[in-house]
Amino acid sequence: MININHDEIVSIVAKALLDKYRELFGDVFIATISYDFPRPDFIYLPLITTPRKKKSIMLMIDALKMKAPATGGLFPTAFELKTPFVSKHEYITGIGQAITYNSVFPLSYLVIPETNIEGFNAVDFVINVIKKVRLSIGVVSYDPENVSNVKIEKEAEPIITDEKTIIEAISNIRRSYAYWREAKPNEILEALKISYELSKKDRPNIMNDILERLWNNVLSKRFTSAKKSSSFLLNYKLFLTQTTLLDKNGHLTPIGKQTLILGETFGEESKEINDIITYVLLRFGGHYTLLSKIYIEQTKMTQNELKNWDSWSKSIQQRLKQQNYYFSRDDFRIDYPRLPYAYKTYFSNIVFEPPFIQGKGLNINYPKIVEILDKGNRLFSPIEKAIE
Repeated sequence: MININHDEIVSIVAKALLDKYRELFGDVFIATISYDFPRPDFIYLPLITTPRKKKSIMLMIDALKMKAPATGGLFPTAFELKTPFVSKHEYITGIGQAITYNSVFPLSYLVIPETNIEGFNAVDFVINVIKKVRLSIGVVSYDPENVSNVKIEKEAEPIITDEKTIIEAISNIRRSYAYWREAKPNEILEALKISYELSKKDRPNIMNDILERLWNNVLSKRFTSAKKSSSFLLNYKLFLTQTTLLDKNGHLTPIGKQTLILGETFGEESKEINDIITYVLLRFGGHYTLLSKIYIEQTKMTQNELKNWDSWSKSIQQRLKQQNYYFSRDDFRIDYPRLPYAYKTYFSNIVFEPPFIQGKGLNINYPKIVEILDKGNRLFSPIEKAIE
């Protein structure tokens, strides 16, 4: 049985499945983030350009109501993946997780190995359960010896999801990794503290109150010339939810609770809190996958592609698009405080100065990334095992 970890299997299966069943899933991109918790292992989201987004979403909702194939845009689809290295109980849990994702995504699949490490036939077991209780979720199998060998065992049936929920799912996730603008690690920690305090009032949705207090207590002192706070607060909301620190209602997730505990242990101005938030960004915000893809692709580039930032960013965007991975050039501008600046300044120097080198590309500090992942694995291991 092949010796690779959960995230590596997710990466291979997500691409292989879309390559094989492109006609079924359509023009979508792969993301490993979500705007709520619990989070699927990966999702397919339709590539809808801004001018036709509203119309496409309305067509999608109409198709859902009629239980017909989507027209003008494909259904957002969630996937929960289980490895061959777990027991029968985990496949039962996976069924429940896939059902839960239907509260957000119209289509949901459970992805399982043909057999597990004990020789248990996971596919027959799961299919039997799903058919007996008539569940709408679909099932994908993969060969544990060759995980790129995938097969849809049962197609998912679309579920009518709340219109607002679909709009949020499509509108808030526009890239394959977590969105970042402005947010500093100490400000993120402050938002988690506010969430903890407000959650004592036992209210279902505290997100707006968190953002309002964060602005009044912290951000207004930094952005003194801002005429409106709304655009800034949206940036913080997207970061907090897409890195799974808060759920969409503003409540701490298990990852958020552990981050808050660690932050209070080490102190918000410490080097350790920067490393902890950087780990969250890399591991749960999908930026490790993002930087790994960039690192691999730029080693294959010609000198012409690497001659300046413009040609490099266009080439990276095109190369990653071929992998069904959405990369925003605007995120990697070096003339504005975008991700290269944030990686260097706020997120533990995981990109060197200068951030871009002619003939090389993005100046990634890979030894530092490995160090942070190793540290984060130790600090978050019990939590990650519990939610995987």
